[in-house]
Amino acid sequence: MTNNFFYIITDTVFNILHILVIFINCFGWASKKTLKLNLWFLLLTISSWSILGLSFGIGFCFLTKIHSLALVSIGGSSINFSYLDYLLLVKLNIPASSNAISILSILVIFISLAISIKKNLIPENTAIFSLLLISCFGWVSIVYSQGIGFIHRWDDIYISLILITSYALVGSISYQLIRKNF
Repeated sequence: MTNNFFYIITDTVFNILHILVIFINCFGWASKKTLKLNLWFLLLTISSWSILGLSFGIGFCFLTKIHSLALVSIGGSSINFSYLDYLLLVKLNIPASSNAISILSILVIFISLAISIKKNLIPENTAIFSLLLISCFGWVSIVYSQGIGFIHRWDDIYISLILITSYALVGSISYQLIRKNF
């Protein structure tokens, strides 16, 4: 039996945390105070989707997993793979396709990353922006054709190349940040 009080408190705390992370990912580049945090959160998000996604499913978010485990531990139901699906489809009852939500998320993350790179004064680097474009459109293509949450097989060359491109993107930006003593 679910302890309703603890369930509501736990769900509310994680919802606030999730929405804060989403807000920083989407708009953190707009304020000088959150500019660096925005870039690190975006890199962490893409790393979670791609690196942790190898073991837990492409598009994996560790915060969603912790939120889900917390709800289940107090007797609630688990969250499906995507927090935005949970928020928009379950909590707000907005009729939308899960794939459309995921594709929009990818586009917003990569557009925010491009803006953040530019505003963080990372030197103009054609390689980074090429990796960013390839990763963005590759992720959109993957989600459009297969959705999220599946475990990747390395014999799927296309997805493997997109994941490697994402790793190279995160690594290149991280290297620039470390060199800049961020």
